[in-house]
Amino acid sequence: MVEGKVLYRISGHEKFALREGWISKGVLAIENNPRIFLQPDAPETLGVGSNMVKSMRYWLKAFDLIEERAGIGAELKPLAKCIKAHDFYCQDMFTLWLLHSRLVKNINYATSYYMLFNNLEVEDNTKEQVEHALIYELEKYAGATIKKHTAKDDVTVVLQMYSKERSEDYDPEDKNVSPLTSLGLLMQSKGKYTKKQPDLSKLSEWVILYELADTFEKINSDSVSIDALYNGKNAIGNIYNLTRVALNDYLDRISNMSYIKVDRTAGLDMVYRLFSESADEIIEKYYEGHR
Repeated sequence: MVEGKVLYRISGHEKFALREGWISKGVLAIENNPRIFLQPDAPETLGVGSNMVKSMRYWLKAFDLIEERAGIGAELKPLAKCIKAHDFYCQDMFTLWLLHSRLVKNINYATSYYMLFNNLEVEDNTKEQVEHALIYELEKYAGATIKKHTAKDDVTVVLQMYSKERSEDYDPEDKNVSPLTSLGLLMQSKGKYTKKQPDLSKLSEWVILYELADTFEKINSDSVSIDALYNGKNAIGNIYNLTRVALNDYLDRISNMSYIKVDRTAGLDMVYRLFSESADEIIEKYYEGHR
């Protein structure tokens, strides 16, 4: 990286949002042939067009599921192996939340997604208004002017990734619809977009416990403020569109599970770690207990 520059990415998806089945298809293909995405017969092998092959490869990297090495090809990262072992077809909401989390945190490779959930307020906004706000955040982050047409294409895919208007012909089984629309984080109605707190019955406390484990690891500490969890960089409140009330409710539930201690005395508002498992081990523990 050149000093004073930052890494960002607003292209690579070939204007395709993630589609149903792409994660499982890509993971299996790489396990069978690490160089699959480098070979001319990849479209035939994967059963999709050449642009979709490029898009599939991009999404596997954006979700932090693979690592590519020169001369070797792609290798599955721990989360990809875990999903293959426990939820190959990504049917468990827990898996979708994990994918969402990895995507939003991948600022160098999925920059617009980071910006949408960390920096933007979206309430009853048109697509053009979302474009304007996101382009502003991208240029501020990059410290340079970006190509507007590329950014607009990226915004289109971002919105398709998380929202689909509930029109009369809406089909929840449509395989062309991104599976992340089921998270309910971004709603579209009559051409207006709004970020929403999801249906909390679909957001397991194990997802939040995973985020706490990940946070403790990243800050290298066994304690963190509730404020930081609510509104810090990649904060739980930001990633999942949670109100402070909802976040505190999750913290209390996880405290009752004896994984953390929450101290709100004298205005401390701190969370203390009581568990030893890593974030990856929390994921494994969830799948083992929810077969």
